[in-house]
Amino acid sequence: MKFRVNHTISNPQEFWGRAQKALPNLPEGIKIHVVLPNEAMDKGTCVWEAESLEKIQEFLEAATGDVSQNDYMLINEANAMGLPK
Repeated sequence: MKFRVNHTISNPQEFWGRAQKALPNLPEGIKIHVVLPNEAMDKGTCVWEAESLEKIQEFLEAATGDVSQNDYMLINEANAMGLPK
């Protein structure tokens, strides 16, 4: 399943520093496809893949929940365009 996650980031330096460390070592069953930060680095949109919403929420909230509000959406893959395979 693929998910879009919008991040509203309260501490960009901390958030992106953690992301740089975490992304090369993602838990099994979680994959990131796209990372799209805004110019100010205080917002970001990512496309994730995981077995369930709970799995991606558990990972992201533990990793960034204190420096980011994360909004999750299950992507309707049958009707999406341009999604990574």
